[in-house]
Amino acid sequence: MNKQLSLAVAAILILASACAPRSPETPGELAEAPLLENGSFDVVLDGIAIHYEVHGTGPVLMTVPNSWGLTLEGLRAVYRPLEEHVTIVYFDPRGMGRSGPIREAADMGLEAVREDFDALRRHLGLDRVHAIGWSNGATNLILLALEYPEALSSAIFLHAAPSFTEDDAAALQADHQEMFASWAEFEQFLSRSEMTAEESNEQMKQFLLEKFFPQLFADEQAARARVELLFKEAGFSLAHSQYSDAEMPIYDFRDRLAEIPVRSLVIAGRHDLLPPEKVAELSDGLADSQFVVFEQSGHFAPVEEPEKFIAAVVEFLDTGA
Repeated sequence: MNKQLSLAVAAILILASACAPRSPETPGELAEAPLLENGSFDVVLDGIAIHYEVHGTGPVLMTVPNSWGLTLEGLRAVYRPLEEHVTIVYFDPRGMGRSGPIREAADMGLEAVREDFDALRRHLGLDRVHAIGWSNGATNLILLALEYPEALSSAIFLHAAPSFTEDDAAALQADHQEMFASWAEFEQFLSRSEMTAEESNEQMKQFLLEKFFPQLFADEQAARARVELLFKEAGFSLAHSQYSDAEMPIYDFRDRLAEIPVRSLVIAGRHDLLPPEKVAELSDGLADSQFVVFEQSGHFAPVEEPEKFIAAVVEFLDTGA
């Protein structure tokens, strides 16, 4: 019912010190932090084989992957410019990319991502970390902050709302009928075909890059060639997408936001299908939050306004150091 949310609409660094907040003189002057070796790694966490990568230099920023079926190459395409300022930890969800296969359907869900995030944090010897989530990953970051507040120094929420009700779904469908129609047509095509899982995943990737993702940018026409280049190395999973649709089609965490003590940055796009006023509900409900609207962005602010995104994140992390 709300494919935007489950795919891209529904689809953030070490202990904060006790010193007084300060403003950075220039982007990139972040507090010192323990070094993590850059590279590509595999580890067994609580019996699950997880592939993770570390890129960049500076304080550590852990990503919350999207449970709807996107490999770490997809998130790295979004966050790569930040690697000049922070050390980013990415990992593949269970059954995705180079992580091990799922054992049961629940391995494709939101809770599995949260469990692996915390297990990887502990494996890396990190006490409290900064975490970042985009879309569905940002929605999951709300739950992560509720379940593991002691593990987070700060949280960066990109394009997420604290609720998505039946009324929200109906309004979204009414406002974007052509988009919903194109997805329904694609699902019908898949149901009539006899493709392998690999072939279905490739069809999903083609649909997302050619038709769906560009519609989530402020400038759809300019985004088409850019999206293809950005996500050419990313892997997608139709099975994860279908599980995500069924797992949490509607939700409402608004009455629990005040329980989250984590210092937060909430980012919205002026031209996003998820309206800024809806995203503002997240910032308003959190105990310690900054809210920023990217005026020239849709659902991909880090890509659409990269310089502003880098400056906002670096300043947020530095002033909390």
